[in-house]
Amino acid sequence: MGWNEGAYLLSRPDGSRAVLKWRASEPERLLGARERVEVARARGWPAPAWLAAGLAPAGGAWVVQEFIDGRTPPRLDDFVAEQMTGILSLQAGLFPGADGGWGQWAAGVVFEDWDGLRDRVRSGVPGGRRIVAAVDAIAGACPPGPLSGQDLVHGNFNLANTIAAAGRLWVVDVEGLGTGPRAYDLAEALLVGAGEGHLTEAAAARLWAYGAGLDRREFAICAGSVGLTMAESFVRYSRGGEAAGVVPGVVRALEQALALASA
Repeated sequence: MGWNEGAYLLSRPDGSRAVLKWRASEPERLLGARERVEVARARGWPAPAWLAAGLAPAGGAWVVQEFIDGRTPPRLDDFVAEQMTGILSLQAGLFPGADGGWGQWAAGVVFEDWDGLRDRVRSGVPGGRRIVAAVDAIAGACPPGPLSGQDLVHGNFNLANTIAAAGRLWVVDVEGLGTGPRAYDLAEALLVGAGEGHLTEAAAARLWAYGAGLDRREFAICAGSVGLTMAESFVRYSRGGEAAGVVPGVVRALEQALALASA
């Protein structure tokens, strides 16, 4: 959503540039991501290289990353969707034997209401009850249980966190990445795109077709988690009034994810 901590553009006298980012909360999470970024980049995952990272004197963590000279695409069209599915395929099976991570979070949110997201969405988002009802339907239809953990998960995989440069799509803001099912990232791309209205029909068809080839139960559960966390973020950042416009698209996407899981 682009509402998280901060970043600075660094420039040298020779014109070369890099990006300085920091994380005040959970600094160990940012520092722990560095090795996973290197593993993923070795497979071809298009994320900026991490040039340096460490702890700040006040306790937060910082990272200096490669600067990617490009722009976020104006919409999630078929070209972007094709690139996204290729990126998701690169994330498959990167961490064999891993568990927990984003899959654990998704299941906890949907089946156990971790962090009490339902109440905050109901009370703070106009139309939020519709999102909660759609997630409850997923929780009622999908058997509870752990989700897979062997894939790489960006954790905030949507159009705003991509950059198009030289005919290639890059993923940025990867500091929250972890293990889990890559279905989580696909759900994020679809729900944010549907909610914010920048997802074209051709792109939607391509992404939903990709989702049909994944574990459909996991995909629906991940969609439910993304729907709640996305809606709650509007409340957390005092943007509840803006959330009303995203509710119809999010609800439709949640219903479609449930229909896919039930097919």
